[in-house]
Amino acid sequence: MTNERGSDRRTVLRLAALAGVAVTTGCGTGGNGATPLPSKTPSIARNPQGPTPTPVRPSASPPTFSPSPVPAPTATAPPTPIATARATAPAAADWNALSKGLRGDLLRSGPAYDTGRTLFNPRYDNVKPAAVVRCAEPADVAESIAFARRFGLPIVSRSGGHSYVGASTRAGGMVLDVRPMADITVGSGTARIGAGAQLESVYSILGARGRVVPGGTCPTVGIAGLALGGGEGLATRKFGLTCDAIQSLQLVTADGKIRTVDANHDPELYWACRGGGGGTFGVVTAFQMKTFPSPTFSSFRATWSWSNAGAVLRGWQNRMRAVGDNVWANLHLQTTSGGSRSAVVFGVTYDNDPNDQLAKLVAAVGKDPSGTSIRRNRKLGPLGGSDRVTFFAGSDVLKAPIPAAGIDAVLAVVNRAVAAKLQADAIFDPLGGAAGRVGADATAFPWRSAFATIQWYAERGRTTTAAAEKWVSDSHASVRASSAGAYVNYLEPSRPGAHPYFGTHLKRLRAVKAKYDPGNVFRPGYVL
Repeated sequence: MTNERGSDRRTVLRLAALAGVAVTTGCGTGGNGATPLPSKTPSIARNPQGPTPTPVRPSASPPTFSPSPVPAPTATAPPTPIATARATAPAAADWNALSKGLRGDLLRSGPAYDTGRTLFNPRYDNVKPAAVVRCAEPADVAESIAFARRFGLPIVSRSGGHSYVGASTRAGGMVLDVRPMADITVGSGTARIGAGAQLESVYSILGARGRVVPGGTCPTVGIAGLALGGGEGLATRKFGLTCDAIQSLQLVTADGKIRTVDANHDPELYWACRGGGGGTFGVVTAFQMKTFPSPTFSSFRATWSWSNAGAVLRGWQNRMRAVGDNVWANLHLQTTSGGSRSAVVFGVTYDNDPNDQLAKLVAAVGKDPSGTSIRRNRKLGPLGGSDRVTFFAGSDVLKAPIPAAGIDAVLAVVNRAVAAKLQADAIFDPLGGAAGRVGADATAFPWRSAFATIQWYAERGRTTTAAAEKWVSDSHASVRASSAGAYVNYLEPSRPGAHPYFGTHLKRLRAVKAKYDPGNVFRPGYVL
């Protein structure tokens, strides 16, 4: 493909992206009144968490994607289909031609490349993709997909880079980094959020307008990975999962089409993208999300000695079955590499009465905590840290509260973490509330009737990788009788298949995959 034909094709793609319509990626002609290509975006600073999102551009009315078709620019030649993969690797001239056709940056070496390929977990620092494309617009994504398919390069997408299995990098592959597409436009009751926006910016920009979407707690997590897999957080019981707020989304599919999907346009793809996992059906470039009035809440925290851990787990489970939508609380059974253990409950109450909720929690446990604290008049936002740390993790979804024998098994596996000199956590997050009232088949998220999720998390501490991985495996075994499956946002290498993550929805997801990615161009950390 010549540079001129590539430029013409990008004009078609850019107009389509602005209109929110699907177009083929074949070459067309230019000269249709499109503005000149903007200059290259600057290389990102040496910051493993990614660039600072573009400032908000508020609108007076709700932002919308327009799925209505508009005429494509007239072509003087029939569209050229994406070629089949070659056996030969791209030459320097091919890479140069791709770079010239992008508005964003193509990174293949040097400091910017080293920053661009870095994920949150240092476990993957040695992985070297063939290229990182910092996609400045959907047309960059489409152009890169066409290039990768032409040369048989594996494709992975990246929003925040927090995948537990390093799914947003691939040795010898092409990383499509959407973080430059991070604009957030706030309307009345809705917001357009670029797929590259990180949670810290989402909360901050929406919060300045008194709005919020239900999200997670880590500031550097990307909105796309969180939302596409479901999205748990402090507001899960009050507002639902992050994916429940998605009204429509823009993505580029394997055929290079820029699509806007919603309940009336590609409805099965829309269904699959709400809980079916990221990087599976296409590369998402933007969301339109429902927003909620940002609530004021209070938080409470209680810590118990390890001798009371069984009572704390039983009491926490009983309390979570009794509370309404205005209360959310999670439980940490945690160890340090030095051997100390504790049981900690952190909760929030949107009725802003933390003393009452803390008292009812302590009564349910039946044991006095060793320490408590409360904070009033808080607003939703990131609560966790953003320091990079090597960790190993997995998950289970609990069908119902764990019975007595299961509680003993969980405590035993936490004790084994101490013996292995690991710093480990069993983190119980409640479901239910608003998230549980969404129909079981309304979205691809399969765990609407589940009680809670458990995240098994271990830092290697003073021991080995093998010990950390074995502990995660042993943790699964401790709740096998109570587990319905796993949470797709907590992927793990020992569970490469899709059934643990999607259960009865797997057949329907496979049908969507077969329709929109029949060649299996997009390969996340599990296999549909």
